[in-house]
Amino acid sequence: MKAQILVVEDQAATSELICEVLTDEGCEVQTVDTLAKARKSLQRALPDLVILDRALPDGEGLDLLKNLRGEDRSARLPVLVLTAQNTTTDKVVGLREGADDYITKPFNTEELVARVEALLRRTGALEEPTTQESGELKLDRTSRKAYIKHKEVPLSAKEFDLLWFLMYRRNRVLTRDFLLQHVWGYERGLDLSTKVIDVTLSHLRDKIGPSANKIVAVRSFGYRFDD
Repeated sequence: MKAQILVVEDQAATSELICEVLTDEGCEVQTVDTLAKARKSLQRALPDLVILDRALPDGEGLDLLKNLRGEDRSARLPVLVLTAQNTTTDKVVGLREGADDYITKPFNTEELVARVEALLRRTGALEEPTTQESGELKLDRTSRKAYIKHKEVPLSAKEFDLLWFLMYRRNRVLTRDFLLQHVWGYERGLDLSTKVIDVTLSHLRDKIGPSANKIVAVRSFGYRFDD
């Protein structure tokens, strides 16, 4: 993911965490801790996306959002509001003021990355690979086909998506909640059984042979594709 992101956040620990996570994803991240600094940065150049806190030392983050939406050059700039104000009313207000998405603190870093990716994908700023390879295993996202030693392996749609996410974020643990959201499309917070993941993984392992050893279960957390 190669994109320029401006993080407007006054809490140093939160700002550093966001910067670290998104830099690991290949983004160029700039952080500022006030609205005044954010305005100066935005006047110089527009990033591909803004992550905006609401409660800032010199004002309400939504005021900056209103300004962005009122100018032609920034009217369509993706803005992800990140805040501790987590009531339904807070979210509705933020979205009505022009936020493209809204995430509350404390947040899951996987969810943050996924939401950032979704916004960048929508604007065409996200550079995504069309293939994934590991040893004899290859996935082609365009044709949605999997190959081992150049021989096609028939995977179901969910098996392909599950393997793609694991390989795309190889060497990182993906939680069960993350997989349920992004492979099966379930909403976060729903009380759902994760057995569907285990069943799909079992079928997937049978199909990809020795490559299945690269899919590691992390007890009480999720799964990781080791490469």
